[in-house]
Amino acid sequence: MSARPINSALPDGLPLAFIVIGALALILGTTFQAVGGVQVWRWVIVAGAVVQFAGWVLYGRRMRGGRR
Repeated sequence: MSARPINSALPDGLPLAFIVIGALALILGTTFQAVGGVQVWRWVIVAGAVVQFAGWVLYGRRMRGGRR
């Protein structure tokens, strides 16, 4: 028997990977931008936010079954 129910509210798979990678990019980009001030880290922050947003959208679609 599985420890988690089938309709679990926790993200997993590809949405979870996108959420975690996006969050890590946000944290690292913000830290390095504050320490070094190099402009490229701003793009890392933006990319991390976009990836994390995409992960939450994928998760939302999975939970709602693709309906609007």
